Amino acid sequence: MEFWGFAVTATRVPSALQITRRAALSAIWGTCVAASRLHPVMAQAPAKVRIQLDQQALNAIPGDERVGLDVREDTSPAAQALKAHSPPGKAVPIIYLIAGNLSLPSIWSAVQEMLRRREYGGVVIDTRASPANIRNDPAAQADTVGVIRTDGSTERVRATRVTEDFLKGVLDYRKQ
Repeated sequence: MEFWGFAVTATRVPSALQITRRAALSAIWGTCVAASRLHPVMAQAPAKVRIQLDQQALNAIPGDERVGLDVREDTSPAAQALKAHSPPGKAVPIIYLIAGNLSLPSIWSAVQEMLRRREYGGVVIDTRASPANIRNDPAAQADTVGVIRTDGSTERVRATRVTEDFLKGVLDYRKQ
């Protein structure tokens, strides 16, 4: 075959090396599906925590994760202080203390719900204790998260900047 004065010879690629469009798309699709399944598994790594929260924040934790947790009513002075900040006209809340292993998405959901409940103040994550202690603090500014690190240093972060990655760094999953 001649094309603009050049001779063009068509050669056929050996069938063992041929990749069809269907095979390429299947391989790409399979890789994407495998990667999407891997991310949630990695994100589900548990961390041992203690969280003081009300019923609504407790409801943010999936039932299947609550099975292995120690969940009990908190009657401590700190829980009584939170109850005192309940809006008038509403039933007195029950404050719970949960302890055990939770996945990062569950911790994040609980913290988001705790931040939404502005009447209880801000959220404090104290990593000096083992396990880390997460609680509301009426003295802390609402919609902020205060972090007390293992070395005693502190950090205050706006709620809008609190992400799963932030919590992962604070709770230091690599050492769990």
